[in-house]
Amino acid sequence: MKPTYKLTKKDKTVPLTLALSFCLPATVLLICFAISEIAPFGDRTLCSMDGYSQYYPMLMNMSRAVKEGELFYSFNGALGFNLWAQSGYYTNSLLWLPLYFIPHSAQVSYINLSVLLRLSLAGLFFCFYLVRTHKSLSYKKSVYLFPVLSLVWALSGYMSAFINQLMWTDVVVLLPLVILGIEYIKEKRSPLLYIFALFISIVSCFYISFMVCIFAVLWFFFIMFRDRLRFKERFACAVKFGVSSLLAGGMSAVVIIPVYKALSLTKASDISFDGILEANYSLKEFLLRILPFQKTSLEYDLPNIYCTVTVFVLFFFFLFSKNFSRRHRTVTFIFVTFMFLSMSINLGEFIWHGFHYPNQLPARQSFLVIFLMLTVAAEYLALCRINKKIFYAVTVLLFAGATLNFAVQFSRDVWISRVTSLQKYESVMSSFVALDDEDAFARMEWTDTKKNNYPQQYGYKGIGYYSSTMSADAYDFFQQTGMERYAKNVSVHYKQSDIFNALFSVRYIMSGEHGGKITENEKVLSLGFVCSDSVYVFEPSEIKKPELGQQLLWDCLCDKNLTSLEEGFELLSENQMEITLFDTDYIEGTLSSNRDGIFFISVPYDEGWEIFIDGEKTETKKAAGYFLSCPIDKGEHEITLKYTVPGIKAGAAISLASLLFLSGLITTEQILKKRNPEGKAHN
Repeated sequence: MKPTYKLTKKDKTVPLTLALSFCLPATVLLICFAISEIAPFGDRTLCSMDGYSQYYPMLMNMSRAVKEGELFYSFNGALGFNLWAQSGYYTNSLLWLPLYFIPHSAQVSYINLSVLLRLSLAGLFFCFYLVRTHKSLSYKKSVYLFPVLSLVWALSGYMSAFINQLMWTDVVVLLPLVILGIEYIKEKRSPLLYIFALFISIVSCFYISFMVCIFAVLWFFFIMFRDRLRFKERFACAVKFGVSSLLAGGMSAVVIIPVYKALSLTKASDISFDGILEANYSLKEFLLRILPFQKTSLEYDLPNIYCTVTVFVLFFFFLFSKNFSRRHRTVTFIFVTFMFLSMSINLGEFIWHGFHYPNQLPARQSFLVIFLMLTVAAEYLALCRINKKIFYAVTVLLFAGATLNFAVQFSRDVWISRVTSLQKYESVMSSFVALDDEDAFARMEWTDTKKNNYPQQYGYKGIGYYSSTMSADAYDFFQQTGMERYAKNVSVHYKQSDIFNALFSVRYIMSGEHGGKITENEKVLSLGFVCSDSVYVFEPSEIKKPELGQQLLWDCLCDKNLTSLEEGFELLSENQMEITLFDTDYIEGTLSSNRDGIFFISVPYDEGWEIFIDGEKTETKKAAGYFLSCPIDKGEHEITLKYTVPGIKAGAAISLASLLFLSGLITTEQILKKRNPEGKAHN
């Protein structure tokens, strides 16, 4: 590959090339939006499937959290959860920032347009990568070829398959800049592009960026062996790449560490490789995925790797081209083969997906394979002498293959919802949620909806929850006490019960076809109360009959077999905390207890919670397999609960140190430049 280069004033066609690479995907998607009546062209939205059940509610929840300055913890689901970790997994994209400051009525339209913006930026940044790495192609040809190759990248089978996964496409946008940054490092230029592109990628989407980090290491070794370099050059590049990677990771540690700690508590963290190698799909199935108009794969192990048949044909032309050295072709062939094999066997999928198997939505790293294939095709077209007519015919084939396949898959396979169904209860929710403000603390829930994340969508303290950051303790508890689930290991749908309504402070119950009826439950306990130490005997995993789980817990709290709800409620309500100040991460209250016992709090146990009784920090303990608790003595007490996101202090310290170290390196480099102006040629 030819060296990258700096754009100059003489490169008059470059702005046009970049503009086309942005506008072509935008035009195609706008036409698809208009035909499908997607907002702002109609009453439909891409907030469907996970976009409906996860991202939209989470974005609405985060919008309120940003405005209220409550970024660390939320009570809007699962009785309480680590909001900082959920945000690092789902909603940290820089492109969401405008969403937090525009009127609610415009938010759905903005979410749809943000998808268009992501695809357009993906095209722009891929074209920028091509412009910087393929100067040898004539400008006249590059104006046609580079925007079309960028269109193939932006409208690939991966993008059409996962267009509803609003968190993943940010990484597709940034990948070309990450790889271009690695190329800069090889050429002894500034590593800042690589550092900041990788940093933004990790912060935007921790999960998919894990795959990008693996690919970045593979790409570095790929170009080290592809190009003839002396050992000293390779060693110097390796040191620079390693330090730059550590800096990017260190700067994002304030996100990485809390998210990692949260994910380590999920059910998926316990999944291990069984030691048996198996193929994910047959050769025939793989070959079919290369062809256009294939059914989008969302539930099985078939990868979405479509990037036009032309690209795969060009790859084989590249392998037999004499314009490239045997070393270049051999190393490229090995890399491509490795990427496909790692996607084709179960061990590869296990590693790529963060050392666990994905729950549906297969081969989530397939965009990396598409990127690799497109770069090889670009190399061949840019560096080989091809007849002008054939060159333009190939460009037309690439354009047609990308746009037609995307249009068909978008109209046939992309999930679309109506805005009215997304916001069907908003007309009555304002009065419903207003009731929450009248109490220091009260939860509320529905009787007749299957939507798990309504608490996040509408902003009330609730139990229903659906998130990949849901802890194993949460899933086990709700599963073994008769609650329902939607997705494997990551969701809970609350089923109304008198026991749980009382135990979890569910004061307001909403029902009716259109959410028009609100019932107040008078038998509710406070957020915290004194119970028996028998609560530590209750273990959800040992319950054989989930339908009996709630009664068993109720009996353990009261330390007796109860004949009625009223009997237990009367006993537990004698010693309740009276909340005097409530914030999502700071709670104050008083408690008058007529006996020694266990202070039980209907908040999930989390190492981030601290309990202070009369100013003294008290050791916390997990109760009933899920809840926060501590021992308490008889008498009058002042109680304070404080929450700090686990890992955030260490993460913030590492991020700050990394940023200061990078600032020092930049300052030192600038000083050396001034002392040695000739060194500018190497930047």
